[in-house]
Amino acid sequence: GPEWGRDPRFISKSDRVANWDALHALMSAWSRGLGKQEIADLAQGAHVPSFPLREPAEHFASAQLAERGFFREVSFAGQPMKVPSAPFGLRMAAAPAQALPVGRALPLAGVRVLDFSWVIAGPTVTRTLAAMGADVIKVEAPGRGDPGRASELNGVLGQGKRAIVLDLKKPEAVAIARDLAARADILVENFASGVMDRLGLGVEALREVNPGLIYISASGLGRTGPEAQAVAYGTLLQCYAGFAGLNRWPERAPRVGMAWLDPMCALMLAFSAAAGLWQRARGGGAARVDFSMIEAMLWTMAGPVLAAQSGGVGPVGNQSDVFTPHGIYRCAGEDAWVGLAVRDDADWRILCGVMPELGELTGLGLAERQVRREEIDGVLAGRLAARGAAEVEVMLRKAGLAVAAVATSVDLVGCPHLAARGFWDRREGGVTPGLPWQSDLGRHIGPAPGLGAHTDEVLAEVLGMAPARVAELRAGGVLG
Repeated sequence: GPEWGRDPRFISKSDRVANWDALHALMSAWSRGLGKQEIADLAQGAHVPSFPLREPAEHFASAQLAERGFFREVSFAGQPMKVPSAPFGLRMAAAPAQALPVGRALPLAGVRVLDFSWVIAGPTVTRTLAAMGADVIKVEAPGRGDPGRASELNGVLGQGKRAIVLDLKKPEAVAIARDLAARADILVENFASGVMDRLGLGVEALREVNPGLIYISASGLGRTGPEAQAVAYGTLLQCYAGFAGLNRWPERAPRVGMAWLDPMCALMLAFSAAAGLWQRARGGGAARVDFSMIEAMLWTMAGPVLAAQSGGVGPVGNQSDVFTPHGIYRCAGEDAWVGLAVRDDADWRILCGVMPELGELTGLGLAERQVRREEIDGVLAGRLAARGAAEVEVMLRKAGLAVAAVATSVDLVGCPHLAARGFWDRREGGVTPGLPWQSDLGRHIGPAPGLGAHTDEVLAEVLGMAPARVAELRAGGVLG
């Protein structure tokens, strides 16, 4: 509660954006007087998402990860080591085998998904399931609905779904949600821990009406453990895991970066949904998946986690212990760059042949190139700065080197390779990203629905509700 917290310049979000430089300076001065965990605890106590930026080694003492049994001990070269286990907390409930529909046009046709998720991670899961043919019913609150509707996110992640509105503060809406769950195969939710239970829509409550329901929860730190109630976003968890710290440039402050963790978790969760259907069809019961995003992030960082137990590893920027030279080099033009990785001595000889300025260094091996890294990078920077990025890419690729011009989003939309693969889905006014794979399975493409666009349709088709009853519920505010 510093005095400047009541400054009129910072009252609204737009005020804070307009006066960000001044606010950041005040916040920085304030934060230097407190420990990182203390600040995070103060914020979480006020229900504000916050986590300290950690190194991977700091997680070994985590009470949260210990209670969830995340790290397991193995032996490497006779030394005990802690390694990450899978981020899927999993329980199986007894349920009769339910065979998947036969003769499906798409892999998940006939599978119904009840989608209570929002923002990025959950909606990306259900977008994937919808693309594979599942009937995804997205449940949103009245008013603004999913926060993704305020941006371009919904146009991509809402594709192929049906959208309904339920005011879950009203008992009638909760009853409708229970009836829908009774007729669903999969439920996906990524609310804060405890929300679904308080609504009467927790896994145990819904298993009473549908023992075969595959119930998937995604949360920042998992649904169990002393930190299960923490408010989290994927970008903050990238800082908490140590990912942001390892990916920064040496001697520079870390950056939060793009939301990498959310879509990565979504692909893992889509896999868990498909695995749950497969297991249930074999008579293995109904899965309850308790997915932890922090555990997923650490699971992808097995190398740094092991290194932290044998001397540690710090940020290296664009440097590599395996490839040298290895970096991003400025080219002619505004904000134009090219990435280059010299994989071995043969690559190095090719590069020296293409660039005569490096000729006298042709005989250097990896260890010698690493010692003279700055000299080599200086020569490359001087040569490449006079050429366009696309020209450099073509020249070095023709020579057989691993190289790529750093692309902007506009560059990617015009990329002949992505166009040839049919990656982009054309929409009015432009394109949206498609799926990251090609197969003979086919996929469902459809526009993202408006808020509540299918409420009447779903209630009639799935629950057999009469129009008069739907109108009565709408008049009572149950349907927004």
